[in-house]
Amino acid sequence: MNPRNIVIGVAVLALIGVGGFYAWTHYGPNAASGVAIEGLPAPIDNPLAQAQEGDMVMGDANAPVTFIEYSSLSCPHCARHHATVLPEIKKAYIDTGKVKLVMRDFPLNRPAVEASLLAHCVSPMAYWGMTDQLFATQASWATENSAPALAAIAAAAGINGQDFQQCLSDEAAKQKIIASAEQASAVFKVDSTPTFVVNGIVVTGERSFEEFSKIFDQLGAQ
Repeated sequence: MNPRNIVIGVAVLALIGVGGFYAWTHYGPNAASGVAIEGLPAPIDNPLAQAQEGDMVMGDANAPVTFIEYSSLSCPHCARHHATVLPEIKKAYIDTGKVKLVMRDFPLNRPAVEASLLAHCVSPMAYWGMTDQLFATQASWATENSAPALAAIAAAAGINGQDFQQCLSDEAAKQKIIASAEQASAVFKVDSTPTFVVNGIVVTGERSFEEFSKIFDQLGAQ
């Protein structure tokens, strides 16, 4: 899909109407490492290769590897990554201070926009658990009429109906989601999910734990 079309689609859909892991937000100074890895593109030297203020970050701010994931909550490939690969990465690299994970929004449709709004409506401490829940229940809400199922998930998290509607109509949150997609498209040429940026190196599509492990180790996470 054309990156421009995705961004425009996200913007239009958002404007018309639209925790699991323990986490905290760090805005560490790590930049693209400049390390080239065979078979992967050269790292992109851009501030967005680092954690930015307002990012959702899991791990040590001083970790040598910054692992950015551009994800759509309605994406089955993203859900599978979170269920099968990310727990291994967390145990081996994030919990040990070698890698920090940065989650950024790249919603591909209106249900994903609404799910992202819900995920950002909870506290930063609860964000990761809500994200896990949304991925685990994806089949129930990633439909044309996503709001009722998302409202039920919100209610289980202690968000009443009125607050849920306020979440979906939060213009500042919508604009942040739109900006995340626009920046990803412009800087890293993201046009599908999941797409990862590891110390500035763009890695597209699902990868195994072993593949990520090799990349992390070559970037100094051993």
